[in-house]
Parts: sequence; C-alpha cells; structure tokens
Amino acid sequence: MTTSKSSSVSDFSPQRRSLLLFGGLSVASTAALSLGNSGTAFADKAAAPPQIEFDLDKDNYLKALGPNEQNPSQSINEDIFGSMDISAFLWLNRITAIAAFDAVAPYHKTAVGIYAKIKRRPASEATIRNMNISGLFAGWRVWQGVFGESRPAVREFMKHIGLNPDDQSTDPTTPVGIGNIAGKAAFEAHIRDGMNVLGDEGRKYNPRPWADYTGYKPVNSPFELTNPSRWQPQLHRHNGRRVGGGHGDMGIYVVQHMVTPQAARTKTLTFRSPRDFKVPPPDFSDHTDRRRYRRSADVILKASAELTDEQKVLTEVMDDKRWGIGFSAVVILLKHDQKGEQGIPGWAFFLLVHTLATFEAAIAAWYQKVKYDAVRPVTAIQHVYGKRKVTAWGGPGKGTVDDIPADEWNSYLPVGDHPEYPSGSTTLCAAASQAARRYWGSDVLDWKFTFRAGASKTEPGIVPAKDIELHFPTWTDFTTKCGHSRVWGGVHFPETIEASFAFGKQFGDLAFDYVDRHIKGQVKG
Repeated sequence: MTTSKSSSVSDFSPQRRSLLLFGGLSVASTAALSLGNSGTAFADKAAAPPQIEFDLDKDNYLKALGPNEQNPSQSINEDIFGSMDISAFLWLNRITAIAAFDAVAPYHKTAVGIYAKIKRRPASEATIRNMNISGLFAGWRVWQGVFGESRPAVREFMKHIGLNPDDQSTDPTTPVGIGNIAGKAAFEAHIRDGMNVLGDEGRKYNPRPWADYTGYKPVNSPFELTNPSRWQPQLHRHNGRRVGGGHGDMGIYVVQHMVTPQAARTKTLTFRSPRDFKVPPPDFSDHTDRRRYRRSADVILKASAELTDEQKVLTEVMDDKRWGIGFSAVVILLKHDQKGEQGIPGWAFFLLVHTLATFEAAIAAWYQKVKYDAVRPVTAIQHVYGKRKVTAWGGPGKGTVDDIPADEWNSYLPVGDHPEYPSGSTTLCAAASQAARRYWGSDVLDWKFTFRAGASKTEPGIVPAKDIELHFPTWTDFTTKCGHSRVWGGVHFPETIEASFAFGKQFGDLAFDYVDRHIKGQVKG
C-alpha cells in the first residue's frame, strides 16, 4: 500500500491508504463512497498494466477503493462513470451499497440482507479475505448489469488480484457465490423500480436509459416566460451534437430538460411514498405577490455582490456532491476506524445508511420539485429587472460590478436542470448529517482540509487568492454551510434552504432505522 501525501489541491486529515490506480479502475465500493456529478470518463482507454498493491487477507476493499484524496475533483468513480446526472448517480450508489451490505451480511452474527437472504456462514468463515472477495464480486455483478462489458479496467483489476471475473458461481457457501448472488439480486430488484434504467418505458425502439417517461413539460421555454413563478429551462453550451462531441460543437446551445422527473416514482425502501412528506409551498417566489417576489430576487443579488473567496470555495465544494456530501461519509468512517475497528462490515453498514439517506431523500425532493415546479433565482432576477443595471458578481474574473444588465446576470454556480424548490443539495446534506449523528451517536465531524489558491473551477487561477483552510467541526455546521452555499451560489432562495433543512433531516432518521433493523436481524429472513 502507498500513503497519500498532501497535494496541490488539498490536504486531508486523517490520511488514508490508497491504491495505485490505473486506467479506468473502479469497483463496487466506489459508488458507495462517492456522490454527485462526475466528469470525463476514461473507461474507453486501453487498460494499462495494473499497478496495484492489494492484499485480500489484510486490506478492506471498501476503504481502499474510494475518492481520490490527492485530488478531490477526480475520484475513482469519475474515471468509470463518465457524465451522469445526480439522480442516476445516486440510484447506482444505492444499488452498489445494498450489494455490499448483502455480501457481508452472511458473515455477520446478526445481519440480514436486503434482497439476498443468504444463510449465515460459520464464524470461522468471516475472514477479511472472504468478505473482500464477496464484496468485490457483488459490485462487479452490479456493474455488469448496468454497464455490460464496457468497463474493461474493472475486469483487469479482478484478474490482477487473482479473481476470475467470469466465475458465475451461485454457491451460497463460497464468497464468490455469495457475492454473485448479492450483486445480481440487488441489480435485478432495480431493473423495473421506476428510474427507467433500461430506457424502454413508453417506447419500443432506441432506448433512452434514465429518460423521463412521465410526460413532464415545463410551463416556460428559455425564450418565453409565461409564468414567472414557475421553472424556466436555461440554454447551455453543448459538446455532444457530433459523434464523439468535441470542439465542432462550439456555438451550439441546447435547452435544459428537467433531469429524471421519474425519480419521484422510484421504489423506496425506508418509506412508503414521497406523498407522505409535506413541505410548505414556496410563496416567497409567487410573482403575484410583487413585493415579496422582488425581495427574493434582491436577496440573491445582494449575496452575489458580497461574495467572498471563502463563500465561492464553499459553493464549489458543496456543489460537487461526490466530494462535499460523499467524502464526508468517508471522513467520519476513517475517524472511527483509525485502528481498523470497523472493518469491512462497519464500512458496509454505515455506507448503506448514508446512501439510503441521500438517495431516498432525493426521491422525496424530486416529488416536491415536480409538484411545485418553482422558479429559479436567475429567472426571477431577469423578470424583475429586465435590462436594468444591477450590482452583482460580474462573471469569472470580473468581481463585483455595478453596471451589469439583469438579463446578463449569471449565478456563480451553474443553474440546475430542475425546479428550485426544495433544494436537493440541502435536503441531501441534512439527511446525510442526521444519518451520521444517529449511527455514531455524535454531532462531531471535525473535517479539515485546504483549498489551494487558484483551484476554483469557476474562476481558475483567480479564486481563492490564497490558500483557504476549511473546517466543518460538526454535522450541524456542515449542513448549515451546505445550505447557505446554495444562496451564495445564486441557485436557491434563503427560504428554500430553511425549509429544506427540516425536510431532509427526517430521511436520515428513516435510513438509520431501516438499516439498524437489518443489522440487528429484526426483519423477516
């Protein structure tokens, strides 16, 4: 094993052991460890000879295969997932975490799997080696189900550490068989769960995986605002018009479509229906109340004009769900596993709590987003002020200006391709934080790292002007900064954030209670 050192982007405490990565490596645990948008996929590159040190008898695959500490903008899953929207990414996280849980349950003294109810194995078989093998095969089967054979680096990794990726055994007395059963059961349980992973809902030809089939249509178009209270799709630059994408698409703009509105119909585990959860209507963005509507727009402009480097940095950290939300789970695990006390079962158990809390919170949030179809700040600002000049952040490298026409204003963060209310990010942060509090019995997080000067993606080379030390002492502080960052980033109204805090917290409780029952075996086998 190698030890991660400080990087040009950030420092981390505590440090963790990591693998020497190659090509597009990632396996089951990667998804369980990380949440959020991912970037360019490298899986199509030829798999280079593996440079990996991994001991099946000593190491923990869930601990070893995770976000890249040396560069938080590139975790291992970024190499393998490519560009996936947040709902699809969270969906795959959930399946992977369930597979990992079900693969370790037979080796635990009380745990019962979610989908794979495999008979408990003798205590003598609950070895690190067996649990590593079982977990790796469980993840591999999930990935085969979702991606087919388009991830050759994973296959090469399995072979390199002495495992046969083509071993289809379903013998429930062997770690390979247990892993295959767990992975296949988790995937098959989600093929028709409402997310449309196969892309054939409502169509016979040319499947569109994860595409909407509910018939959602925005009231407004990017070119005409007919209802200023409702969501307006924005125009975005496009790089996929030609085969393979690339610079040939310069000058091409595409219209936003609401991302995965069908997420609201996805099968849940921790609650019966998203309809059972209430959130107050977003009256503050009702354009018929002209004074309040303008006040909401003004609050965003004021936040934009007063942006500090630290606020800009926090908006980017929290906007990267894989990093801001996902790695917080790894941080707390590492703190509780400094001497290896948690082991593979501990990692699998908490990651399932974390993953269920975030994905199922997203299901409920998306139900409300479709229901209220609320306007984003950018639309409200442009509707209120039109071509009049306002004071706000003027764009990358411009700082605060006092002469920007409102219809040229942009938020510091890219505007999400879904309605404003409630805040998905804040809901997820609140859910993840509450899940961690319940699991560990403490509000302490104590996550510290350095955001290097000039490392901003929005204003590279400019922001921050000097290194910024970020510290999240508690989960409460983490959630608060997560929510406020959405206002600083210009993509959510403050009232939305306050409502989302309370809305999200309950899903952390539900996830913990659900997994705790399975850990204790207090479910039907």
